[in-house]
Amino acid sequence: MNDRKTVIAFVLMGLVLLVYFSTPYQKMINPNAGNPVQVDSSSAYQTGSRANSTRQPVAPVVTSTPDVILTPSPIQVSSEQDTTMGFRGAVKELVVITPDFEVHLSSLAGGSLDKVFLNNYYLADSSRVQIIPGNARGILANQFLGFDTDNFSTSRINSELLDCTTDTCKVNVFDEPYSATFVLPLGQGAQITRTFTFFPDSFHIDLQQKTENLNMVNAGRYFATSWSGGIRASEPNHKDELTYTKTYTLFGNESSPSSYDAKKDGVTETITGTSVWAGVRSKYFAVLMVPNRPVYEIQQSRYLTPGENGGSKTFNWDMRQKLERDQAVQNFDYRVYLGPLDYDVLKAYNLHFEEMMDWGWFGVIGKAALWLFKKLYSFIPNYGIVLIIFGFLVKIFLWPLTKSSFESSRKMQAIQPAVAELKEKYKGDPKKLQAETMKAYKEHGVSPMNMGCLPMLIQFPILIAMFNLFRSTIQLRGAAFKGLEFWIPDLSLPDTIGYVGGIPINILPLLMAVTMFLQQKLMAPPGGASNNQMKLMSYMMTFVFFFIFYNFPSGLNIYYALFNILSIVQQKMLPSPTPVKIATTPVPVKKSLPLGDKSRKRK
Repeated sequence: MNDRKTVIAFVLMGLVLLVYFSTPYQKMINPNAGNPVQVDSSSAYQTGSRANSTRQPVAPVVTSTPDVILTPSPIQVSSEQDTTMGFRGAVKELVVITPDFEVHLSSLAGGSLDKVFLNNYYLADSSRVQIIPGNARGILANQFLGFDTDNFSTSRINSELLDCTTDTCKVNVFDEPYSATFVLPLGQGAQITRTFTFFPDSFHIDLQQKTENLNMVNAGRYFATSWSGGIRASEPNHKDELTYTKTYTLFGNESSPSSYDAKKDGVTETITGTSVWAGVRSKYFAVLMVPNRPVYEIQQSRYLTPGENGGSKTFNWDMRQKLERDQAVQNFDYRVYLGPLDYDVLKAYNLHFEEMMDWGWFGVIGKAALWLFKKLYSFIPNYGIVLIIFGFLVKIFLWPLTKSSFESSRKMQAIQPAVAELKEKYKGDPKKLQAETMKAYKEHGVSPMNMGCLPMLIQFPILIAMFNLFRSTIQLRGAAFKGLEFWIPDLSLPDTIGYVGGIPINILPLLMAVTMFLQQKLMAPPGGASNNQMKLMSYMMTFVFFFIFYNFPSGLNIYYALFNILSIVQQKMLPSPTPVKIATTPVPVKKSLPLGDKSRKRK
C-alpha cells in the first residue's frame, strides 16, 4: 500500500511538473492585476539606499572624443510647423560613463537614448549587454496630443546640447552626479528644456522636463514622454527569452503590476487610470519610467513579429500628462531605470519594481534560497560550491523526516513476504485477510498510512522554487561552476557538451535520472505481480523526469542529483530489511468420535 502511494505521488508530481513547465501554462503566468485605483498626487520618487542619491549635481570636466564624428542631419519638420522649430546645428552625441552603465544620448528630441551598455553584464561573445533595441528611434522623445489633426512628436527635431562644443562629448561620472541639458526650441518663444542627471552609484537617470510658453503655440491638450521598441534581447536561447519579455504597469496603490504581452496581429490600446510606473522586461533586464506626478493615461502598442527562434516583440508606450494652458512654465519629470532584474536593487526603490520578477508558486522559498546563496557566495565565491552546500543544508534540514520515512519503508519491505503469504492463505476471505493484515502491521510497528512519499512531496515546492530561482535570477546568469568551466560554464543554462543531429547532449539530466533510478530501486518492494507493476511504473517516472529536466538549468540538475545521492547514502546507513514471520491464528478443527468406539463408558 505504501509503495502504491509512493508511485501515485510520483505520477501526480510528474503530471504537475509537465503542466507547470509547459508553454501554455508559462504564458499564463502573471495574469493582469485588477482594476486601477487612485493614488496621492505626491511624488512617486520613493527610494531606498542604492536607488537614491542625495548629492547635488555638479558639472564635471567635459572631454571631447574627436574619433567619433556624427554626420549632421537636417531638421525634419512638416510644412505646417513653424520654420524656426529646432536647433540649426549638427546632431550631437553625449556619452556618459558611470560604474554601472554607458549611456549614449543624441541631441535629437532634446536628448534621446541611442544606446545603453551595462558595464558588468556580458553576452555570449563577451561583449557588454546593450538594452536599447537596434530599430528604436526617439526613445524618451515628447509628443503633443489632442490636436484636431495628427499628433506631433519631437523625435526627429534637433536640440542644442549645452556645454558641448564638438560633435561627440564624453563624460565620466565616478564621484559626483552630473547633469546634461538639452534645449529644444519649438518656435514663437516656446521651448522644452530637458536635463538628464546621472549618478555614480545608481542604475537610474533623472529626467527633468521644463516646458515654456507652450501657450504661445498650439501644443494640444496632453504632453507625453515616449518609449519605443521595447528592450533588446540578450540571451542565447532567444525563444525562451521571449516568454519573459512583456510590458508592465503599476496602477494606484496596488502591490503588483499588470502585465501585457505582444500579439501576432499587433494591438494598440489606451490604458486609463493613475499609473505609478510603466516598463518592459526581458529575461534578466528591465527598463522602467517613473513620473513624479500622476499620469493621465498610457497608450501602448504591442507587436509580435513571427520569425526564426520565435521572432521578435516590439513594445511602444506614451505616458500622458495634462497640459495646463494658462501656465507658461510646467514641469514633467521622470526617473528612468535601466538595469538588471536584481531583486535587492529593485526592492530598494520601494515602488514594487521587484514584482516584475516571477517567483512562481513558492516565492517565499525562492527568496529565502536567494538570500542564502548570496550569503554563502560572500564567503565562497563559487556558485557551484554554494549550490552543493545548499543541497547539503536542505538534506540536513529534512534528515529526520526522511529518516523516519525510509525506516517506515524498510519495515514495509520486510513484512511484504509475510503479507503475500496471508493473501495466498485468505484469498477466498477478504474480511479475514484485511483483519490479519492489519494485525500483522500492528504487531510489527508498520503503519499502512505511513508517509513514505512525504519527503518527495516536500521536495516538490523546493524544486519549483529552485527552477524559478535559476531561470530568472541575475546573480546566477553566466555563473560558471569554477573549476569545471569546460563542462558547466553557466549554471543557469543546460550543460550542453555538443550536438548530435541538432539535438543537444546534456550530461547532468542523465546523472539526475540515474541517481533517481537507484534511489527508487532501494525503496522497491520484493517481487510479486503487483509489486513488479509498481516497479515498472516508478521506473517509467524516472524517464519522465529525465525528459522534463533535460533542458533545465544545469544548477537545478546538480541540486536534484545531489539530493538523490544523499538520500541513497542515508538509505544505505539503515539496516537491511529482515523478512518477518507472522504468527497466524490456526483455524479451529472440530473433533468427532469414530463409530464403534467403546472406550468411553456410559454413566
